Amino acid sequence: MKLSIVLPTETFRGMSYGDWIAAWHQWLLSDNPNYNGEDILFLRGNVDYRPFGGKEHGPRYLDPKAVYDRTQGKGETIDERTAVLIAILTSQYHIGEFYNGRKITSIPYLRYVANKDTDGGSIWATLTKKGGKTTKLVPDLKEYRFESPLYLLSVPKNSKLRTKMDYPPKPGNYHAITVGYFVLIKSLSIGTYRFKFGGSNASAYHTNSVYDINVIKNRKNNVIDESGNIK
Repeated sequence: MKLSIVLPTETFRGMSYGDWIAAWHQWLLSDNPNYNGEDILFLRGNVDYRPFGGKEHGPRYLDPKAVYDRTQGKGETIDERTAVLIAILTSQYHIGEFYNGRKITSIPYLRYVANKDTDGGSIWATLTKKGGKTTKLVPDLKEYRFESPLYLLSVPKNSKLRTKMDYPPKPGNYHAITVGYFVLIKSLSIGTYRFKFGGSNASAYHTNSVYDINVIKNRKNNVIDESGNIK
């Protein structure tokens, strides 16, 4: 199965991987991180941290065996022109927050922290087209590690995933950097696909996702122009 993958050095629709992952993280913290029929589908990992003992401002935990299940009836349907961006393992920090007790006050340290938090674990990503074999998404995922430019992250009060993160950010605007492993597919041929991807870092974070995606024929340009038939 041959996929049309955006190469690490390529741009797609005028944006680099770094630009796309900044857009992805803004989407993740938006008030509606769902697919609404746009021309790109964002896939994500498991975001479901919970407070110990129900204490919202205390330590939080994530079930290491949890799977973000978007299969069968919970899958997605897209048309054949829709791109797919897969976030395999990510880390995001912003100016003003703390890392191991030290406040992040400079951009160089911000970049160092975001990269360090991504290191030391494992990553995987496979794809199965219905009726076919399971294959690696790309030959070497390590070539698909990217770092965003410094960008302004806007966190709305009604962000649906904000409170499920390990350190829930308060609503507001932040100068942030995202680092992680991402693969961008330009388009998929008609059929049904299963994506499995995830990873872990040097700390306790572990993510595992399974998506079913049904790709249908593009219907956007099926309008018949009958203006020449006016009598």
